Amino acid sequence: MRATLLALSISYAAAAHGEVVPAPFTKGMQALMRGDYAEAYCLWKPLAESGYAEAQYHLGWLYANGNGLAVDITHALALWGAAADQGHADAQFAVALAYTTGDGLKKDLNEAVAWYLRAARQGHQDARDILLRLNGDRSVNLLDEHPEVVEENWFGWTGEVSGERINVRGGPGTNHKIVATLTRGTLVRVVGRRGDWFMVVLPDDDGNMTHNRTAWIYRTLLSSASG
Repeated sequence: MRATLLALSISYAAAAHGEVVPAPFTKGMQALMRGDYAEAYCLWKPLAESGYAEAQYHLGWLYANGNGLAVDITHALALWGAAADQGHADAQFAVALAYTTGDGLKKDLNEAVAWYLRAARQGHQDARDILLRLNGDRSVNLLDEHPEVVEENWFGWTGEVSGERINVRGGPGTNHKIVATLTRGTLVRVVGRRGDWFMVVLPDDDGNMTHNRTAWIYRTLLSSASG
């Protein structure tokens, strides 16, 4: 998990959201940047214990990375969980990754998806991208468990059929049954991918997208819809 988590950049989310940032937290960030992990720890620990989510999230990274401390994923997860419960999107994403990899707790993709959704609904782009990839996974039934995401504008993207008449299939490959034929200009919602195939939500007779009308289309037969 650490290799995956290290790919995440340490963020300064509180400032981005216009919150008042406690001076000790800012000093802790400055200490971190110059490699003084002990100072950062001493400044952030009281803030984390008082419930300040940003400090909980960053202190969790010190434990996860072993920056001036023994690596302790369990402690890191406890801190991220506390921040995530307060709505901290990066912490929610970190918890989701932990459930995805199974490092520090039992691997559980359904639980991971629930946490990715929390982060994604707050605008976390990495969480949104991962959900699209997971939705193409055979072991994840995202639309069955969370059908409401089809109605949420952030999930997926609108594609336009570029071929004159194309067949869409029940699975990602030409060996799967044809379930519909679409004409040029038909709009679909791309909600997953497996290899070179896109999972799409098909419109009903009224043009509405519903989660129980899904099919697969080869990637070159779709273009991104303008407007």
